[in-house]
Amino acid sequence: MEREQIEGLFEESGNPGLNSKLAYKVWMTGVWDEEDEDRIEAFIDAYSFEEEGIITGEFLYHYRIFAYIHERNELPLLPF
Repeated sequence: MEREQIEGLFEESGNPGLNSKLAYKVWMTGVWDEEDEDRIEAFIDAYSFEEEGIITGEFLYHYRIFAYIHERNELPLLPF
């Protein structure tokens, strides 16, 4: 996934603060290169990151947990 796509996901989620803090770092890790965009959107929508000091590693750790649960339980990608 390209950096611009990651920035767009953060913008669409209503978390523009995440964009400036994490988009570049997440892109550099390459973790989301092969990930499903719908799953990433569901993750960003499901978690609240307002006014928290988010570390990139911690953010991606939460994503991996979400992706694992999502995959194992076949959760719908619709908003909760």
